[in-house]
Amino acid sequence: MSKKIKLYKPEKYPVIIGEGKNVGFCTVWSDPEKVLAQAPELRQKAALIGSLYSQEGVNIILRNLCLNPEIGYLLIWARGELSQTPYGTAGVKIINSLWKEGVSKNRVIGETGFRVHPEIDLNILRQMVANVALIDVSQMSLKQAVGKIEELPPGRVYMRPVAFPEHQPEIGVTFPSEEVGFLVRGKKTVDAWLGVVDRILRYGFTKPTEYGNLQKELPVVTWVIEEEKVNAPYIPDWPKEILEAVGLKKEALSKYFEEFLSPAVPEGTVYTYGQRLRAYPEKNGPLDQVKEIIAHIKKCKTTRRAVAVTLYPPVDKESKSPPCINLIQALVVNDRLCLFVTVRSHDIFKAGIPNAFGLLALQEYIAKEVGYPPGKLSITSNSAHIYEEDWDKAQSLLRCQIWERKPSLVFDPTTQQDPRGNILIRIEGKKIALELVDFSGNPILAITGKTAREIAKKLAQLNLLSRPDHWLDIGSELAKAETALKRGIPYKQDA
Repeated sequence: MSKKIKLYKPEKYPVIIGEGKNVGFCTVWSDPEKVLAQAPELRQKAALIGSLYSQEGVNIILRNLCLNPEIGYLLIWARGELSQTPYGTAGVKIINSLWKEGVSKNRVIGETGFRVHPEIDLNILRQMVANVALIDVSQMSLKQAVGKIEELPPGRVYMRPVAFPEHQPEIGVTFPSEEVGFLVRGKKTVDAWLGVVDRILRYGFTKPTEYGNLQKELPVVTWVIEEEKVNAPYIPDWPKEILEAVGLKKEALSKYFEEFLSPAVPEGTVYTYGQRLRAYPEKNGPLDQVKEIIAHIKKCKTTRRAVAVTLYPPVDKESKSPPCINLIQALVVNDRLCLFVTVRSHDIFKAGIPNAFGLLALQEYIAKEVGYPPGKLSITSNSAHIYEEDWDKAQSLLRCQIWERKPSLVFDPTTQQDPRGNILIRIEGKKIALELVDFSGNPILAITGKTAREIAKKLAQLNLLSRPDHWLDIGSELAKAETALKRGIPYKQDA
């Protein structure tokens, strides 16, 4: 029997091949090896023994059943402690729903919202479901569940084995994430912006807008632009249609700067950011909030009152398009003028770049007036979104710029330096020693331990690094150091 069994990607989704003929036995979060240790006879009675650990595992079960049409019974045994958790029951609910309610033409199973792999032929799937009996034996003891197999009549081969193409995850699928609160950094505006677009398409939630179309929205994304010159913006060599779509053309940016800094409102326009910042409507007359910010900082460089708002409730409460940028705060950080901005609703693909450059122009203006060089610009987009009509362009751009680009294996200190410092690793006696140093080489903190894991866990507990590539590099170095320590050979950290 084992020679006939075929499995979908068994190296990734391991399944135990038994000596039975027509039964698949599925545990739920219970280790099949431990189940077999308790009931060795199961190996003789079942053709396949596996476990359902996640919802995605449902697709793997369906593929394996279609590969092995001699299997006419699928027994589900969800008796373990983890089987009763929400994670454990989720997959079982999907399988039960498929057998009871079927699958829609949109590949959704019943009311579960679960989607079948697009590579799986639905006609074949429905034929399999019609010929395979689903039996829930979760209320039985393991011994009783194994005994149930003996009561089942012989099965029959109802179709030829069918292998579906390997699954390719859809770009539009929402990855699991922390859901709220993301941080992206970039030297230039485009660098940070690309990171935000990537996070939205990867982790954003698809939902309707108030205008009737769809959006991908990611709540609370903070993107930090570290250095950009407004009079010499970095414009990459992208196709003309992309540059126009995202507003990254020098002449268009220049016009936007004027509107952002001027109190004048063009004819036919309800408001501009310049008007709300430089001529905010007050009962005693227009208020120049930018002027007030400058005055506050000149009076006290540590002030936290250098703030401007754009919302004007008497007008905006009835408006269908109130200002998106709502609050701007200037702070002097390490003798540099930084700007911190809150955006309530942010069309990242079309408006993100022009907004950022407008804010950079405002930052440079304030910095010049108060006598400090401009520092970093931090934008917190509370609703960072991309509308459905822009998804294709955004995906095409990300494929080229991020997803399909090979990572550089050469360290570039100008773009890859961890701002939290450097890590030095060495062996001291019978321990591994890790030291965090500043960029002048001054020691800040030391950690010692007998194993790489011990030090890595402490490093993570203190959250001492900021870059994923730095974490990975230090992890590999700690492993090398532990190997050297165990073997009694010299260790030298890679530069």
